[in-house]
Amino acid sequence: MTMPAKPVTDLINEKTDIRIDGVSGSLWHGHAYSINIGGKTELKDTHWSFITWQILIGRLALDLNTHYLENAIDTEASISASGRIYINSLTASMTAAQLAELANIPLVQLDGDISLDIESAQWKQGELPIASGQINWTNAMVTVTEAASLGNVSIILSESAQNMQTAYITNTEGDITIVGNAELIPEQDYSIDMRMTPKASTRNSIKQSLGMIAKRQSNGDYLLKNTGSLKTIGLM
Repeated sequence: MTMPAKPVTDLINEKTDIRIDGVSGSLWHGHAYSINIGGKTELKDTHWSFITWQILIGRLALDLNTHYLENAIDTEASISASGRIYINSLTASMTAAQLAELANIPLVQLDGDISLDIESAQWKQGELPIASGQINWTNAMVTVTEAASLGNVSIILSESAQNMQTAYITNTEGDITIVGNAELIPEQDYSIDMRMTPKASTRNSIKQSLGMIAKRQSNGDYLLKNTGSLKTIGLM
Protein backbone atom coordinates (compact mmCIF):
# COMPACT_ATOMS: atom_id res chain seq x y z
CA MET A 1 0.00 0.00 0.00
CA THR A 2 2.87 2.39 0.71
CA MET A 3 5.26 1.26 -2.04
CA PRO A 4 6.26 4.17 -4.29
CA ALA A 5 4.72 3.94 -7.75
CA LYS A 6 7.84 4.86 -9.73
CA PRO A 7 9.70 1.47 -9.51
CA VAL A 8 6.61 -0.24 -10.93
CA THR A 9 6.03 2.31 -13.68
CA ASP A 10 9.73 2.04 -14.58
CA LEU A 11 9.17 -1.70 -15.05
CA ILE A 12 6.14 -1.03 -17.29
CA ASN A 13 8.26 1.41 -19.31
CA GLU A 14 10.90 -1.27 -19.75
CA LYS A 15 8.66 -4.26 -20.57
CA THR A 16 5.88 -2.73 -22.70
CA ASP A 17 5.30 -0.05 -25.34
CA ILE A 18 3.82 2.23 -22.67
CA ARG A 19 5.83 5.23 -21.40
CA ILE A 20 4.77 6.75 -18.07
CA ASP A 21 6.33 10.07 -16.96
CA GLY A 22 5.90 12.57 -14.14
CA VAL A 23 4.98 9.91 -11.58
CA SER A 24 4.14 10.72 -7.97
CA GLY A 25 2.41 9.00 -5.09
CA SER A 26 2.25 5.35 -4.15
CA LEU A 27 1.37 2.18 -6.02
CA TRP A 28 -1.88 2.19 -4.08
CA HIS A 29 -2.89 5.72 -5.07
CA GLY A 30 -0.84 7.82 -7.48
CA HIS A 31 -0.64 10.28 -10.34
CA ALA A 32 1.18 10.53 -13.68
CA TYR A 33 1.57 13.69 -15.70
CA SER A 34 1.81 11.81 -19.01
CA ILE A 35 1.18 8.25 -20.29
CA ASN A 36 2.21 7.56 -23.88
CA ILE A 37 0.87 4.35 -25.46
CA GLY A 38 2.78 3.00 -28.43
CA GLY A 39 4.07 6.42 -29.36
CA LYS A 40 0.64 7.32 -30.76
CA THR A 41 -1.73 8.10 -27.88
CA GLU A 42 -0.93 10.40 -24.98
CA LEU A 43 -3.01 10.55 -21.80
CA LYS A 44 -2.66 13.51 -19.43
CA ASP A 45 -3.27 14.11 -15.71
CA THR A 46 -3.89 10.47 -14.84
CA HIS A 47 -4.97 9.45 -11.34
CA TRP A 48 -5.14 5.79 -10.27
CA SER A 49 -6.13 3.58 -7.38
CA PHE A 50 -4.75 0.05 -7.06
CA ILE A 51 -7.13 -2.97 -7.26
CA THR A 52 -5.51 -5.53 -4.98
CA TRP A 53 -7.53 -8.68 -5.73
CA GLN A 54 -6.33 -8.89 -9.35
CA ILE A 55 -2.83 -9.73 -8.11
CA LEU A 56 -4.31 -13.18 -7.47
CA ILE A 57 -4.81 -13.67 -11.23
CA GLY A 58 -1.41 -12.23 -12.16
CA ARG A 59 -2.39 -8.70 -13.17
CA LEU A 60 -1.47 -5.19 -12.07
CA ALA A 61 -4.89 -3.48 -12.08
CA LEU A 62 -5.95 0.12 -11.53
CA ASP A 63 -9.03 2.30 -11.43
CA LEU A 64 -8.12 5.18 -13.75
CA ASN A 65 -9.28 8.72 -14.30
CA THR A 66 -7.40 10.37 -17.15
CA HIS A 67 -7.73 12.79 -20.07
CA TYR A 68 -7.22 12.46 -23.81
CA LEU A 69 -7.21 15.78 -25.70
CA GLU A 70 -8.92 17.33 -22.64
CA ASN A 71 -11.70 14.72 -22.76
CA ALA A 72 -12.25 12.86 -19.46
CA ILE A 73 -11.94 9.06 -19.50
CA ASP A 74 -12.88 6.70 -16.66
CA THR A 75 -12.02 3.00 -16.72
CA GLU A 76 -10.49 0.01 -14.99
CA ALA A 77 -7.23 -1.06 -16.63
CA SER A 78 -4.85 -3.94 -15.96
CA ILE A 79 -1.73 -5.47 -17.44
CA SER A 80 -0.60 -9.09 -17.15
CA ALA A 81 2.93 -10.40 -16.74
CA SER A 82 2.93 -11.24 -20.47
CA GLY A 83 2.18 -7.62 -21.43
CA ARG A 84 -1.49 -8.12 -22.35
CA ILE A 85 -3.60 -5.06 -21.52
CA TYR A 86 -7.19 -5.33 -20.28
CA ILE A 87 -9.80 -2.55 -20.12
CA ASN A 88 -13.14 -2.78 -18.29
CA SER A 89 -16.05 -0.32 -17.94
CA LEU A 90 -14.56 2.40 -20.11
CA THR A 91 -16.63 5.55 -20.63
CA ALA A 92 -15.39 8.46 -22.73
CA SER A 93 -16.53 11.11 -25.15
CA MET A 94 -14.76 13.02 -27.89
CA THR A 95 -15.42 14.57 -31.27
CA ALA A 96 -15.49 12.35 -34.35
CA ALA A 97 -12.53 14.29 -35.74
CA GLN A 98 -10.49 13.45 -32.62
CA LEU A 99 -11.40 9.77 -32.89
CA ALA A 100 -10.46 9.73 -36.59
CA GLU A 101 -7.04 11.14 -35.67
CA LEU A 102 -6.61 8.60 -32.85
CA ALA A 103 -7.58 5.67 -35.11
CA ASN A 104 -5.64 7.07 -38.09
CA ILE A 105 -8.70 6.80 -40.36
CA PRO A 106 -7.63 7.83 -43.89
CA LEU A 107 -9.33 9.53 -46.84
CA VAL A 108 -12.50 10.79 -45.11
CA GLN A 109 -13.45 13.70 -42.86
CA LEU A 110 -15.66 12.89 -39.86
CA ASP A 111 -17.79 15.30 -37.83
CA GLY A 112 -20.13 14.91 -34.87
CA ASP A 113 -19.75 13.65 -31.31
CA ILE A 114 -18.66 10.17 -30.18
CA SER A 115 -19.52 8.51 -26.87
CA LEU A 116 -17.85 5.23 -25.90
CA ASP A 117 -19.32 2.70 -23.49
CA ILE A 118 -16.93 -0.25 -23.63
CA GLU A 119 -17.72 -3.17 -21.34
CA SER A 120 -14.36 -4.86 -21.90
CA ALA A 121 -11.37 -4.84 -24.24
CA GLN A 122 -8.00 -6.55 -24.42
CA TRP A 123 -4.94 -6.51 -26.67
CA LYS A 124 -1.22 -7.17 -26.81
CA GLN A 125 1.45 -5.43 -28.81
CA GLY A 126 1.27 -6.62 -32.42
CA GLU A 127 -2.28 -7.99 -32.07
CA LEU A 128 -5.69 -6.60 -32.96
CA PRO A 129 -7.89 -5.61 -29.99
CA ILE A 130 -11.01 -7.51 -28.98
CA ALA A 131 -13.78 -5.41 -27.40
CA SER A 132 -17.43 -5.56 -26.40
CA GLY A 133 -19.68 -2.57 -25.81
CA GLN A 134 -21.28 0.24 -27.79
CA ILE A 135 -20.18 3.35 -29.66
CA ASN A 136 -22.75 6.09 -30.31
CA TRP A 137 -22.07 8.77 -32.92
CA THR A 138 -24.51 11.68 -32.80
CA ASN A 139 -24.94 14.33 -35.51
CA ALA A 140 -22.74 12.12 -37.69
CA MET A 141 -21.30 13.62 -40.85
CA VAL A 142 -18.97 11.97 -43.37
CA THR A 143 -17.22 13.84 -46.16
CA VAL A 144 -15.40 12.09 -48.99
CA THR A 145 -16.12 14.26 -52.02
CA GLU A 146 -19.54 15.34 -50.69
CA ALA A 147 -20.71 15.86 -47.09
CA ALA A 148 -23.44 13.41 -46.06
CA SER A 149 -25.42 13.33 -42.84
CA LEU A 150 -25.75 9.92 -41.17
CA GLY A 151 -27.89 11.17 -38.27
CA ASN A 152 -27.20 9.10 -35.15
CA VAL A 153 -25.05 6.01 -35.63
CA SER A 154 -24.89 3.03 -33.25
CA ILE A 155 -22.01 0.53 -33.36
CA ILE A 156 -22.35 -2.56 -31.17
CA LEU A 157 -19.04 -4.35 -30.57
CA SER A 158 -18.81 -8.04 -29.71
CA GLU A 159 -16.58 -11.10 -30.04
CA SER A 160 -17.59 -13.86 -32.43
CA ALA A 161 -17.44 -17.58 -31.70
CA GLN A 162 -14.18 -17.64 -33.69
CA ASN A 163 -12.61 -15.03 -31.36
CA MET A 164 -12.87 -12.28 -33.97
CA GLN A 165 -13.91 -8.69 -33.38
CA THR A 166 -17.31 -7.90 -34.89
CA ALA A 167 -19.33 -4.70 -35.17
CA TYR A 168 -23.04 -4.30 -35.98
CA ILE A 169 -23.71 -0.85 -37.44
CA THR A 170 -27.05 0.96 -37.78
CA ASN A 171 -28.29 4.53 -37.84
CA THR A 172 -31.38 6.70 -37.56
CA GLU A 173 -32.20 9.86 -39.53
CA GLY A 174 -29.65 11.40 -41.92
CA ASP A 175 -29.39 11.35 -45.72
CA ILE A 176 -28.65 7.62 -45.84
CA THR A 177 -29.96 4.63 -43.88
CA ILE A 178 -27.18 2.17 -43.11
CA VAL A 179 -27.15 -1.35 -41.71
CA GLY A 180 -24.27 -3.78 -41.80
CA ASN A 181 -21.53 -5.77 -40.16
CA ALA A 182 -17.77 -5.42 -39.99
CA GLU A 183 -15.24 -7.95 -38.75
CA LEU A 184 -11.56 -7.89 -37.82
CA ILE A 185 -9.61 -11.10 -38.35
CA PRO A 186 -6.57 -11.99 -36.19
CA GLU A 187 -4.26 -11.92 -39.24
CA GLN A 188 -4.94 -8.15 -39.35
CA ASP A 189 -7.50 -8.45 -42.13
CA TYR A 190 -10.99 -6.97 -42.27
CA SER A 191 -14.32 -7.72 -43.91
CA ILE A 192 -17.30 -5.42 -44.27
CA ASP A 193 -20.85 -6.05 -45.51
CA MET A 194 -23.02 -2.93 -45.43
CA ARG A 195 -26.22 -1.83 -47.17
CA MET A 196 -26.77 1.91 -47.64
CA THR A 197 -30.16 3.28 -48.69
CA PRO A 198 -30.42 6.93 -49.78
CA LYS A 199 -33.61 8.71 -48.81
CA ALA A 200 -35.92 10.23 -51.41
CA SER A 201 -34.63 13.69 -50.49
CA THR A 202 -30.95 12.73 -50.71
CA ARG A 203 -29.01 14.83 -53.20
CA ASN A 204 -27.83 13.18 -56.40
CA SER A 205 -24.26 14.27 -55.64
CA ILE A 206 -24.34 12.14 -52.44
CA LYS A 207 -25.63 9.16 -54.43
CA GLN A 208 -22.79 9.66 -56.90
CA SER A 209 -20.32 9.65 -54.00
CA LEU A 210 -21.86 6.39 -52.74
CA GLY A 211 -21.34 4.91 -56.18
CA MET A 212 -17.59 5.51 -55.79
CA ILE A 213 -17.33 3.13 -52.83
CA ALA A 214 -20.32 0.77 -53.16
CA LYS A 215 -22.22 -1.08 -55.90
CA ARG A 216 -25.67 0.25 -56.79
CA GLN A 217 -28.46 -2.33 -56.63
CA SER A 218 -31.58 -2.50 -58.82
CA ASN A 219 -33.75 -1.23 -55.93
CA GLY A 220 -31.59 1.88 -55.44
CA ASP A 221 -29.62 0.57 -52.45
CA TYR A 222 -25.83 0.62 -52.41
CA LEU A 223 -24.01 -2.52 -51.26
CA LEU A 224 -20.52 -2.32 -49.83
CA LYS A 225 -18.85 -5.73 -49.53
CA ASN A 226 -15.12 -5.84 -49.18
CA THR A 227 -12.31 -7.78 -47.54
CA GLY A 228 -8.62 -7.03 -47.33
CA SER A 229 -5.66 -6.11 -45.16
CA LEU A 230 -5.81 -3.24 -42.70
CA LYS A 231 -2.39 -2.19 -43.97
CA THR A 232 -3.81 -1.39 -47.40
CA ILE A 233 -6.19 1.20 -45.92
CA GLY A 234 -3.61 2.70 -43.56
CA LEU A 235 -4.94 1.32 -40.27
CA MET A 236 -1.92 -0.83 -39.31
